[in-house]
Amino acid sequence: MTTYPSRHLSFFALLQRGWRSVLPIVFVSLLSLTATCSDAGSAATPMLKGKISSYNEFGAAMLDFTQTDMTKAGFTFGDVISITIDGNIEIVMPYYDGYYARNGEYLCVAYPTYPSICFTANNTGLPEEFLGLEGHDIIVRMKEKGGKIDVQQALSMKYNNDRANYSDISDEEFANARTVSVGEITSRILYRSSSPFCNEINRAYYVSEYMEREKVKTVLNLADTEDKMLSYDMPSYSRKLWEGGHVILCPLKADPTADDYNKRLIDALKELPSHPAPYLVHCMEGKDRTGYVCALLEGLCGASYEEIVADYLITYNNYYKVNPVKDSTLCITLVSLRLNPCLMYYAGINDEAQLPDADYAKAFSSFLLSHGMSQQQLDTLIQALTVSKPR
Repeated sequence: MTTYPSRHLSFFALLQRGWRSVLPIVFVSLLSLTATCSDAGSAATPMLKGKISSYNEFGAAMLDFTQTDMTKAGFTFGDVISITIDGNIEIVMPYYDGYYARNGEYLCVAYPTYPSICFTANNTGLPEEFLGLEGHDIIVRMKEKGGKIDVQQALSMKYNNDRANYSDISDEEFANARTVSVGEITSRILYRSSSPFCNEINRAYYVSEYMEREKVKTVLNLADTEDKMLSYDMPSYSRKLWEGGHVILCPLKADPTADDYNKRLIDALKELPSHPAPYLVHCMEGKDRTGYVCALLEGLCGASYEEIVADYLITYNNYYKVNPVKDSTLCITLVSLRLNPCLMYYAGINDEAQLPDADYAKAFSSFLLSHGMSQQQLDTLIQALTVSKPR
């Protein structure tokens, strides 16, 4: 039997501390499936048999059983399990209710709103050898009971879509909407938010009202394809921008180190200055993809590491009421395992301890120039973000 250990990219020691590396939730939309299962193991030796039923758009293998089936078989979140395919390929991974692994690391996920279980390599999707296996047999076995329970407990944060449950914050904060004005970025030229088009998390109308009030003229949409956009019942100002041709579609997955991710992004950034400012960047929650793109733009325009981190963590305060003062340990973990690998990749450094002293303007410029952006396009982008324009 071939055994595949849990994959991960080699990220380096945490700044100042050495906590176990974990990642927060990445929202991924999965396909609906009908669940079936058989041969559940006993509580003493948890085991569950089933099949791969399909693959979602992100390269995750959907299984034909549910979280309830896993629970009945004796599995709980935080366990380390193995998934065996056709009796001869075994992959070891944690079992979570969210995407709490490093990029490229295998994990089994039972997200609360998903109709069935899936397994994948976080943010990258499964490698080619594990694709196209619909209908193939799988067996889930226990490897280590509670082996990752600390990760599960630390990062199983949930937010709520009911505005009434966020009575202590503004509509803008509820929508995770704000201006980005760190480094040399001109105030009220660049904004970020959750989606102003898809109201799945009940924030689109708040974002749309915010955009109208701030006179946002161009949106960089990191979440949606044209087909998705055509399916939405959009708020009025959002629709006005969409129908007016002022939405740049750049649907990305959540791995900023992927070639396809950066090709799409750089093409969109080349186009951005040809549209009128102010600009707004969003994905679904305005957290991961938006966080990476804003970090790139912030660093490109001279922001320090501290400024980039501070802006990144505002999102966690808006959704989860997590902030660096009262939740310093969790915030350092989030930054180290979520934001820092992105910054390291774009800056071309492999030592996390160097991040506070990096010259991001120089390093990020070099990255963009070496990945298809001309000097003129780079200068035009920086000028669009750092020079005031009529509103």
